[in-house]
Amino acid sequence: MRILHYTLGFPPYRSGGLTRYAIDLMAAQIELGHNVSALYPGSISFFKKKCHIIQTKPKGKINIYEIKNPKPVPLLYGIKDVDDIINDEKLDITSLNKMLDEIRPDIFHVHTFMGIPLKYLEIIHERGIKTVYTSHDYFGLCAKVNFIDAFGIACQEASADRCATCNRNAKSTLFLRLRNAKCLIPIKHIAKRIKR
Repeated sequence: MRILHYTLGFPPYRSGGLTRYAIDLMAAQIELGHNVSALYPGSISFFKKKCHIIQTKPKGKINIYEIKNPKPVPLLYGIKDVDDIINDEKLDITSLNKMLDEIRPDIFHVHTFMGIPLKYLEIIHERGIKTVYTSHDYFGLCAKVNFIDAFGIACQEASADRCATCNRNAKSTLFLRLRNAKCLIPIKHIAKRIKR
């Protein structure tokens, strides 16, 4: 079976339970003889402004594809401008179709909705690729992923108004893009050492 996973990424770019679970699952599927590929929201491209997919160096037997200029990846910071998540104007569909033609996945396993354009999900559905969604980060239910409202209280009721109030003070899309920039990884490691 050919399986394509969509996850947040791989160490050292990403860490945590979602990342570890996805990597362990992919390794187990490879041991069972499956052909495994992974797609993740990556960094900003200064040369090509559209959201597009590139193939990168494989990790063991896992074929790796990166979304350049992905939708914002808010992690725990929330979403300040919903249009930045929904707007599909700057989207390269050709690179998605090329990747899907190369991989020919039987199953698309989505581990998070962060960073993936909605149009990509629509195209995968239109192509008849079976899709499995495993919620690890609750992003599909809470934009801040923690169910804590703007007043620091556990959210008791979901509504558009409550979510808008909760995300009013969320970080900007520019902050999220800089926060998730691969080129800043060495600086983040130095900053952590200095804090200790």
